[in-house]
Amino acid sequence: MKKTILLKGFALALLSLSTLSFAIEYKETPVHTEFELSVEEEKRIIAAFPMPTGKMLADNCSACHGTLGAEFNEAMPPLAGMKAENFVKLMKDYRSNAFPSIVMHDVAYVFTDEEIQAMADYFAAQDAVQWTQPDFQGVN
Repeated sequence: MKKTILLKGFALALLSLSTLSFAIEYKETPVHTEFELSVEEEKRIIAAFPMPTGKMLADNCSACHGTLGAEFNEAMPPLAGMKAENFVKLMKDYRSNAFPSIVMHDVAYVFTDEEIQAMADYFAAQDAVQWTQPDFQGVN
């Protein structure tokens, strides 16, 4: 019994160390892509496609952060009503791995500064209202 508890504790300690090691390595590893665009090519592509609206960009967040950014008393923080400057700072920190997060780095990495600002302005304009609780008895 004592050996089992000791072995489980040792295995848990190893798992914790390996997870910490991975997080440190992930933060320090630069992201490389196989293809590099020249500045001219990038400008040509950006000019060819208009930037989506802040709402269209913000819809990408709805699966985790709730429709229109309004989700309360749940696992993910709400985005509705968040100050634009806070949203911008967080997204840029996620994108650069200054605030390590495996999921949010991959989400933020694809957005330009202008797109992040458009999402920030959109979420800041949304009312931070709590979703009503459903009444399963049909009273309301």
